[in-house]
Amino acid sequence: MNDSTYEAENTVEKLETYEWDNPWIEQANDIQIPRVLYIGDSISRATRSLATERSGNTILFDNFATSKAVDNPFFPESVVLFAKQTHHRNAVIFNNGLHGWHLDDESEYAKYYEDMIQFLLKEFSDVPVAVVLTTHVADSERDKRVVARNSVAKAIAEKYSLPVIDFYKVSVENKELLSADGVHFTDDGCNILADFLLEALKDILK
Repeated sequence: MNDSTYEAENTVEKLETYEWDNPWIEQANDIQIPRVLYIGDSISRATRSLATERSGNTILFDNFATSKAVDNPFFPESVVLFAKQTHHRNAVIFNNGLHGWHLDDESEYAKYYEDMIQFLLKEFSDVPVAVVLTTHVADSERDKRVVARNSVAKAIAEKYSLPVIDFYKVSVENKELLSADGVHFTDDGCNILADFLLEALKDILK
């Protein structure tokens, strides 16, 4: 269902075996409907169109999905270029925890994650910015790292008083809907994540 790559082996190199960006502007000519700039990994790619659809097209999700790690120097530039091509935004949501396995979780990941949050707050100072926690994966050792990274993300969100959208909790509760690769979710799982996202955005978009 989702052909985005996930680096399972390489934990040393800064770049993954296959690097990718997947930009998507939803209903590009519409300048009236509220929009969310959704920056994330392949989970964002799998849920952005469903979130738009399940909102009844009352919220449009523009999505910059990427394999770029948070220490990639071109990540902020890529986001800026993408955002320039969209009409407007009413919120920015950010998740990137399933990439950049060459970074240790407590110090390096924390440093670069906070750098990204600071960049987003400066670049998009006119709208709310929210943190999306990384989803559960089947590999227990890798999932421990996901939990550690989510702890980092929550601490940084608290530091900057940012809302947190807990995709980890809802993904663990629905782990039977993981696809065969143990990372991405079935259609039913993606629908649950999309509905959870829409519920969380009710407060953020007030």
